[in-house]
Amino acid sequence: MVVQAREFKPLPDQPAPIATTGPIAWVKNNLFSSAFNIAVTITITVALFAILPGVLDWLFFSANWSGTTQADCVKDGACWVFIQAWSQQIFYGSYPIDEIWRVNLSLFLLAGVIALSFILPAHLRNKVAVPAYLLLPFVCLLFLDGSNIGLKPVTTDLWGGFSLNVLIAAASIIIAFPFGFLWALGRQSEMPFARSVSVTCIEFFRGTPILALFFMGSVMLPLFFPADVSVDKLLRVWIILVLFMSAYMAEVFRSGFQAIPQGQYEAADSIGLGYWQKTLLIVFPQVIKIAMPNILATFVMVFKNTVFLLVIAVPEMLQVIMSALSNSNWLGGHAMEGYLFVGFIFWVCCFSMSLLASSIEKKLDTSHKN
Repeated sequence: MVVQAREFKPLPDQPAPIATTGPIAWVKNNLFSSAFNIAVTITITVALFAILPGVLDWLFFSANWSGTTQADCVKDGACWVFIQAWSQQIFYGSYPIDEIWRVNLSLFLLAGVIALSFILPAHLRNKVAVPAYLLLPFVCLLFLDGSNIGLKPVTTDLWGGFSLNVLIAAASIIIAFPFGFLWALGRQSEMPFARSVSVTCIEFFRGTPILALFFMGSVMLPLFFPADVSVDKLLRVWIILVLFMSAYMAEVFRSGFQAIPQGQYEAADSIGLGYWQKTLLIVFPQVIKIAMPNILATFVMVFKNTVFLLVIAVPEMLQVIMSALSNSNWLGGHAMEGYLFVGFIFWVCCFSMSLLASSIEKKLDTSHKN
């Protein structure tokens, strides 16, 4: 008698119990998992139901959306007419209307250079994108000023608004990146002079409040120049921002250097790489990958610190809002609308930077995680 073996056929996987997956399970596990969580959830829910209808009504439903003067704000809600009436100054400052295309071109070039980092193939990225980043601040400066390329000259006291926040932050970040890297190398250098200079610069600019640095750059620095030498105020504060950013970036890079295993340096030495080959080809890419979250945090910090330019009368976005609030034609108490708008714009930009950095982190990830 022959016994025929039966073929083993595994049963299909059973779905997870409904009680442990899905939105209901998430709510149960995160919002109603204990008596304390239940009380907090109920309290917050009641507060939201009490506050949100009035807030939404003020922001949207009863808001004033159309008009050109304060007299058009006849409803009880927010007066977004104020933002609309001052929109050009908020975004461009006092830049001449006929020349605003130069500001838009500079912002477009910034967006284009950022896009190059994602759309270019890997073998062209460092050869094209990196030089484009380094040249961008100076190209934008030529267009915005205009006097050196045959365009109508526009003095820096007319630059302002949100575009100034974006461009001066981007220029500071781009120029400070290589400076911070060199300071980080100098801090761990075996040469006493290079190490002393790097440590002094890093500790001074990192330990001094940014407001004090702005005052020093705008008030004290001109005292050290001859009487017939005048350095533009916006250029001075840009230099201060670059040095301030460089100090923080140097510490970020130093943390990345310390996280690199010693075996990476030894392996580079074993194949005969020189100091700069080892640093730029082996160490630096790993430092960028390790330090990316801290690099993003530093970028966001510098971008937000541009609002402090208002204390030295540089007409950035918040300064324009404050000037508009003191205008005799808009003395109706629209500070809430102005500050909310500034906060929302900055939040959108910082959140976009966070998403951009997350995308870069995923591209740099080599951990082979599922």
